[in-house]
Amino acid sequence: MYISARILSSGAEADSWRFHRLGWKNQHAIWEHGNKLISQPSPTQQDLEAAVIQFQRAVEHRDKLLDQIYGFESIPGKRSDTKYAIMADLGIIRPTLKIRLREIRNSLIHQPQESALTASECDLLSDTVWYYLNVMDRITQQCSDELWLYHWITPDKSASLELVFQTIRWSAHVKGDVHPEILLERPSKDCLSVRLKQCEAVKYNGHLKFYGETTGTDSAMYRLIQMFFNESVA
Repeated sequence: MYISARILSSGAEADSWRFHRLGWKNQHAIWEHGNKLISQPSPTQQDLEAAVIQFQRAVEHRDKLLDQIYGFESIPGKRSDTKYAIMADLGIIRPTLKIRLREIRNSLIHQPQESALTASECDLLSDTVWYYLNVMDRITQQCSDELWLYHWITPDKSASLELVFQTIRWSAHVKGDVHPEILLERPSKDCLSVRLKQCEAVKYNGHLKFYGETTGTDSAMYRLIQMFFNESVA
């Protein structure tokens, strides 16, 4: 079944949330260890360097955990090749928050003699990591479990979809109730493609009720995944 991209034009709402049973608090403990090092009355250069290493560890562990949950690089239709750029494209987090921290950590590893840190700079890095972890806590703990899309074709014709996503493999089980006017005979580059498992016509309004699994297109799936993250992050 091919559904016109018009079904995506009205956005989506989350009906329920799924919780992840993973160690998201560990990254806060790593940050706290680094923050204690720079919170001493007179932290040494060694303390500052050790703190930066801990801050970067906290960020890296969080990024790996998120990738374990969502598999960013397997998202269909992605516009970038790296998971950091993909996360930015999806509106999850801007990578500039982490660039300076990564540059300083790399400098400490590869050019330790040329890397002098100041307490104020480390305070800023600590606040950046604290902010990053707290902003990302929500989608590390949970995500939208079911998205609901509703679109009016005309005042008396409508289409609705309920989608349950499988992250990592990035497909969705979908239940639909649509007027045939929104269906296509042939696929377009941005239509939503569904492999049907069950379908029946409703006599009184001519709608089709169906159950199946999304199979594409990449363009439509990317827009749906954007909606998924919009609801999960908000």
